[in-house]
Amino acid sequence: MTQRERFDQLRDAFLDGVATQAETEELQTMLHASDDLLDDYIEHANQDAALIWNGIPEHPLPPVCAAEPAAGLSRLNRFLPLIAASLLFVAAAGWEWMTMQPRSVATILSSTDCHWGTGTLPTTVGQELTSGRLRLISGIAELQFPRATVSMEGPVDIELISAERCRLHSGSIVGSVSEGGEGFVVETPRAEITDRGTKFGVFVDNVGDARLDVMEGKVDVKHLGTGRQLTLEGTSRAFASVHALETFAPKQKSGGEQNGVVPASSDKVIHISSAYGDGDEGDVTSGDRREGEVFPTPDHVLLVKRADSEPHWNRKAFIRFDLTGFDISELSSVELRLEGVHTGMGYTSLLPDSTFRVHGVKPEYNTDWNSKTLDRNNFPGRKPETHQLDPDKVELLGEFVIPQSKPQGQFVIADSRLLQFVQDNLGSTPTLVITRLTSVNQTQSYVHGFASRTHPTASPPTLRLHVKQTVSD
Repeated sequence: MTQRERFDQLRDAFLDGVATQAETEELQTMLHASDDLLDDYIEHANQDAALIWNGIPEHPLPPVCAAEPAAGLSRLNRFLPLIAASLLFVAAAGWEWMTMQPRSVATILSSTDCHWGTGTLPTTVGQELTSGRLRLISGIAELQFPRATVSMEGPVDIELISAERCRLHSGSIVGSVSEGGEGFVVETPRAEITDRGTKFGVFVDNVGDARLDVMEGKVDVKHLGTGRQLTLEGTSRAFASVHALETFAPKQKSGGEQNGVVPASSDKVIHISSAYGDGDEGDVTSGDRREGEVFPTPDHVLLVKRADSEPHWNRKAFIRFDLTGFDISELSSVELRLEGVHTGMGYTSLLPDSTFRVHGVKPEYNTDWNSKTLDRNNFPGRKPETHQLDPDKVELLGEFVIPQSKPQGQFVIADSRLLQFVQDNLGSTPTLVITRLTSVNQTQSYVHGFASRTHPTASPPTLRLHVKQTVSD
């Protein structure tokens, strides 16, 4: 007799109510060992239970002796297993149906200037989201989990796994967990981050390396490669590469376009980028360290930041344009074009719309500098014994605003002061300085970036000169 034949025999005996105790135990062992046999048993039990539910056949029951229990009670006892099996089947089917239904894990709370990429989830504000993937190309969107709020800062690729877990494939998020929400998990390619009631930021670059910034509270982080586990508290930072998990203590503090002149259609336009001739560029950090010493900084990008809470991390960008060799008698307008690029340094949701200033270094203070020698102690327009610009050595040429939700894209400055400065410096190599006026006290606020002349895809800093045409031209 095969195992299947034995199972059929035991199943029928039990459902008929004639199985011995030993046979019942043998049947139970088979059911525990095989899902297929269990499915078969439930199907047969449900069929028998359905027959009982529809009524007992109207043929006479076999006689029973007086020593046996009453016929009705005996028959009820016989079919109790069938009824129980039927109820079990119905409950199992109901549970399976419920678990098959997609469950909401989060809601899109808000979105600002969002440009969404290809994902598997809807992107409407107020929409309940099931497990799936969201890709935000630009803008800021806020997700509300049951006990955590996550701000996405485009570009970002995030996967929602459950109400207590998400996976950040690339980009930046800022998480804030409410009381009782401890245990929210952010997975990254290199590490798993478990919140213990705090506010934190996570950035994952294009190769999967992750940076964790703890702003308040406590976070546990586990490196997936080595298994190393750390607990970070207060204001602290960790970096997870493919081979290691490292922490960095914070260093102590030390001691849009403006309305311009609209050029006439007959004007000749000349574009001069920082890559032309003797043009050059670079940025300067106010402190004695550059961020790249402790965590990666993007290549081919000019970085600008202001944070009064950490003045040693402040940055300003210097751009030199070669205006020699041009026979220009008069300009009708001048535009400075900068292309903002994503830096992955800090979090834009911690920073409001930011105002930037463009200064020009006065000719008599425009020292001979280059990107290799430029540092905090050697830059044009420097105030003696400081790492700041000297207001007597520079002049304000204009301002522009970068929205919080869109730090990428082209920004144009067209101002009469810029026009006059360029007109006065034709035939030379003037220097412009880009600084950020807006400051915040958040430690991990965003570091803005502008494409440099070596950026592989974005446009370098460029002056657009509109030259007045004469009749002879």
